[in-house]
Amino acid sequence: MPAGSVQSFVFSFVQSLPATTAPWPITGATWEYCVRASPTATGSPLVEITTAASGAGLITITSSATVSQALLQIYPAATAGLAPGTYFHALWMNPGTSGAYAWFTGQLLIAGSPQP
Repeated sequence: MPAGSVQSFVFSFVQSLPATTAPWPITGATWEYCVRASPTATGSPLVEITTAASGAGLITITSSATVSQALLQIYPAATAGLAPGTYFHALWMNPGTSGAYAWFTGQLLIAGSPQP
């Protein structure tokens, strides 16, 4: 993604147990999206987005009898200060607890911002 751009991702969670496609129970969970310099980096992340609105972005959780979704919105300020390169990102449910679960992890490629 270009540094300083707006990005949105929607994740839908369902249980894959036999004979059910019920939504995954995500009500009451805490959420965090983080970007780090390496997969093993510790300390404060370079980018951190939670369900509390901030200049970096917002995670909005929707959970009902028919749908469990997380909408991740990354605002331009979150990546504007990152140099072009490869970073590592993850979406966590219940981070920092014994029940922490990484819904996705992987590389985040930041491209240079196009100039007018």
